[in-house]
Amino acid sequence: MNFIKRAIKNVTRKPSKSVLLILTFFLIGNLVIIGLGVSNAAESAKILTRQKMRAVVTYKIDYDKINQYVMQLTDEDEINKFYENYPRVKLADVALLLQDERVKTANAVNTNMWYSDRENSLDFVHLNNQAEENMGQNGQSCWYDENNVEHCEIYKEPYFLIKGNMFPSMIEFEDGEYQIVSGRFYTQQEIDNADMVCLVSENLAALNGITIGDTINLANSNYSTWMEEFGATQEDLENSFEVIGIFSHNNPINPDAPNFNYMYPYQNPDNMIFMPSTAEYMAQLTLSQKEWDHYSQMYPEESYYSEDKRPSMENMEENLYIENVTLLLDDPMNVEPFVEEHQNSLSQFTSLDANNEEFNKLAKPLDTLSIYANFIVWLVLINAIVIITLVTALTLKTREYEIGVLLSVGASKLKVIGQFFIELAIVAVIGFTLSIVSGSLIAKSLGNKVLEYQIASSDINENGNGGLYYPYDGFDPWSTDYSTDITLDDLISEYEVKISPLIIAEIYVLGLGIVFISVIIPSFMIMRYNPKKILMNQN
Repeated sequence: MNFIKRAIKNVTRKPSKSVLLILTFFLIGNLVIIGLGVSNAAESAKILTRQKMRAVVTYKIDYDKINQYVMQLTDEDEINKFYENYPRVKLADVALLLQDERVKTANAVNTNMWYSDRENSLDFVHLNNQAEENMGQNGQSCWYDENNVEHCEIYKEPYFLIKGNMFPSMIEFEDGEYQIVSGRFYTQQEIDNADMVCLVSENLAALNGITIGDTINLANSNYSTWMEEFGATQEDLENSFEVIGIFSHNNPINPDAPNFNYMYPYQNPDNMIFMPSTAEYMAQLTLSQKEWDHYSQMYPEESYYSEDKRPSMENMEENLYIENVTLLLDDPMNVEPFVEEHQNSLSQFTSLDANNEEFNKLAKPLDTLSIYANFIVWLVLINAIVIITLVTALTLKTREYEIGVLLSVGASKLKVIGQFFIELAIVAVIGFTLSIVSGSLIAKSLGNKVLEYQIASSDINENGNGGLYYPYDGFDPWSTDYSTDITLDDLISEYEVKISPLIIAEIYVLGLGIVFISVIIPSFMIMRYNPKKILMNQN
């Protein structure tokens, strides 16, 4: 323990030298604290924002890849063949992705507007707005038949929004946007069997006195005289569905919204009905087949009307044409690893989109700030090692006699090196301890000013040039975008420079690391010292 006492005495014996070293470590500590504080705040803001985002990945057709591929084709037949077999998202690929334990559910959603049956046995939840008042005064819908004869009918607004999914759950229910208050969701078996089952909102159920197990009658279209052309009847449009679930939702309509008076019944989430996509397809199959049969006879030369393309349950996936499927993961932080792991295993001309392009664009000022902060930290550390190493080497040169005496009286070389390490460590700890107080105060104000400068000098602004989202003021019945809308303000609100205990621990570890390296390099000189030769040279 004598070498520790000697180290302490040497520090106090030469106060001017110790103060200079403390000041050096104090300045180093301030710069390191500022750099680490700013860098950690930037990274933490990105992580906290990402954690608030919905953990979704969209499996979709990559139109950029398609365009690049088609552009390099020169043969017209090849181009036509490619478009005849246009790429699509396949449910088989989605099923493989669903095997990943991080995936909670998937939305392969198709949306349509439907009506009640001819007897209007199912009333819709009313908004009592201007749009509903005008529903009885709708304009005409006109078309021309094959004889160029014009037909016109009064257009009738749909009442209900039908959302079908190919999987036995939905993102909206997993995330709590919708909650089942009675009954259940449909199963995979019901999807496979195209069972005519559905879920209705609690307000729609209350209005019509619906309970679990009841049936409701819906029409997938408003009957029109043009349907007579191919022999369709009103009965072909209507189907009965068993109510297996009643749900509530978190999308109340705001009567003060600017678009309230222009909302039709199907835009009211209370009038939304969930069912398997297979059931929805089955409900429209008879009408589709009659229409196809009619036009296949009119245009037998058209390749579209080949027998294998006649609508059926067997080619349902092809006829539905699923453009994208959104996967909900268990944790937002798993989104990027999930994309990296599965991107290369997908079908050609498809991709996984985690909304990273928008997030990364908004996070650009934070990324730049983090890069600069980390650069400063490494620059300071490298310079600190060089400077302290030179100081230590010069100190050893002036203390050769002391080293020679210590070695001659039996002190080991390791203890001599340990003494110098402790001397330097003492002043380093004092310097870094003082820097924690001042660095904490400087880091917060300086970090905020630098971030403001980064934002001002970037191409991101609140006028839309940075690609910021503008959320729709109300419920959007057609949206299949389940990503979370974020703005630059969302990211910046999470940015706060705080000197945490972890950063303080890093400061001391880095400081002692500087001391260790700065001592170990010149220590090779001591390892070569011969005490007798040192003392003779001194004499």
